[in-house]
Amino acid sequence: DQFISSFWIKRQWFIEVAIKRDTISIIIKPYRQKWYEFINIDNDNFNVYHSTLLTIRYNPMDEYRQTLLDEIEWILDVATIYHLEISEEDFFIGAIIEIMNLLPDLDSLKLSSIKLPTTTLLSIEEREEINFIVDNNEITKVYLEKMNKFDDVLFLIDLFPELKYLQIGCTRDIDINLFLQIILMKINNKTDSNLHLLAISIPTADDSMMERIQNIIDSKSLLFNYTIKRTYDTIFLQMK
Repeated sequence: DQFISSFWIKRQWFIEVAIKRDTISIIIKPYRQKWYEFINIDNDNFNVYHSTLLTIRYNPMDEYRQTLLDEIEWILDVATIYHLEISEEDFFIGAIIEIMNLLPDLDSLKLSSIKLPTTTLLSIEEREEINFIVDNNEITKVYLEKMNKFDDVLFLIDLFPELKYLQIGCTRDIDINLFLQIILMKINNKTDSNLHLLAISIPTADDSMMERIQNIIDSKSLLFNYTIKRTYDTIFLQMK
C-alpha cells in the first residue's frame, strides 16, 4: 500500500479517498474514533494498516455506473480499501454489490439509505452476484443511517454472514416493538449468525424506551443472554 509509511504510522494518520461526481480527492487525516469503535467488539486498537477509507459522494445513473467502477479500480492500484462509506441516499443495492466485488478486503460499510431490487425482476446474473457476495465478503460492521423499510435490514443481515455489529437509524414514528421482534427473530433463525451487537439510533430514545425494549425482549423470549444500554439517542443490545 503506497499510502502507508513509518512516518504516518507514528502520527496515526490515515487516508480517505473521496469520489465525487467530477473529482477524486485523497485526504490525509489524523485518526479519530469511527462509528463502530464507540463499543469495541473486536478488542482491537487503531491499525493504520487497515484504516484506508473510501467515501462515495454521488449516486451515478445506470449508464455512468461503469465510470464509478473504473475510478475505484484506479484507486486500487495505489491503495487497499478496508472501509467504505456511501453518503448518497437510496443507493441501489445492485450498485453496492458491484462496488463490493472490487473491494474484497472491506471490513466496514456505512450507508445513508438503500434501494432494494424487486426480487422477481432480478436477472440470473444479478442473483449469482448476490450469492457470490454472500459467500465471499468479510464485512463485520454495517451502519444503515436511514431505514426505509424493515426489508432493508433483513436483506443486509442475509447479505453479510460475518456481521458482528449492525447499527440502524430509525425514524421517530417506528413501531419499535414490531421492529425488534422481526429483527431478533431473523437473527435467532440464522444458525450461523455472528451478530453480537445491535445498535438502534432513534430520535425519541430515552430510558423509558429502553425499559420497554427490555420488557418486550423478556416477555417474548427473544434473547436470553444480553445486555442493554443507551448512549444519547442510540440503544445498544449486546448479545453474548
